[in-house]
Amino acid sequence: MINLEEQIGLFKIIGKQLKNKVECIAIGGSAMMFYGVKNATKDVDIVFFKKDDLDAVKKILFNSGFDERRNIQGIFREDRTGKPVMMEGKETRFDLFLNEVIGFMIHKNTIERTREIHEFKNFIVKTASPEDILMMKACTERERDRDDAAELIKKFNINWNVIIDETSQQTKIGIAAFPILLYDFLEELKENYKIDVPKNILKELLGIAEKRLEELKKEDKLIRVTKYKYKK
Repeated sequence: MINLEEQIGLFKIIGKQLKNKVECIAIGGSAMMFYGVKNATKDVDIVFFKKDDLDAVKKILFNSGFDERRNIQGIFREDRTGKPVMMEGKETRFDLFLNEVIGFMIHKNTIERTREIHEFKNFIVKTASPEDILMMKACTERERDRDDAAELIKKFNINWNVIIDETSQQTKIGIAAFPILLYDFLEELKENYKIDVPKNILKELLGIAEKRLEELKKEDKLIRVTKYKYKK
């Protein structure tokens, strides 16, 4: 586990050693700690826009005692993977993503929705919006992600219109099954965590899924989806 102070300390080390400016987006628990919604996180999750930037940070982490973990699988489209580069240290792990988080594509709107900018010399870390964090967590099956999502909805005034608009976008640029994953995720939060999810939002998510899958069926482009998990 790592707390905010420790995360900032690692970001300062990275920023000090980077030769050029590198921008990224903090997601998951990393962003939630900046928002003050979470005290600690197991993984430091960050998304890069350029492979050279990811490789530069990966090299710094390696030189700082982190080792790369390779035995992972991810939710993916047939034509590309969304697997992170996992760098494991003694106390925590960095998950480094490149423009995609387990099937959720990072694009212009995602970047525009970021709320905070934290600068650590050459390391510029933006925080993903609560809406985007919530949607990314819908792609995984980890129990703690459901706990985090429930806390996000409780603490923030979630803009459900953003959720619907982005879901429509993700079915075209990410995985077609995304609205189903999100629907099931929100239904579970509503049932098990007693979270107030608007009924019309759940209905719209099903409508988006049905429409997109029908389009893909007509085009003979149905997509296989593999669940995100660790190999033992």
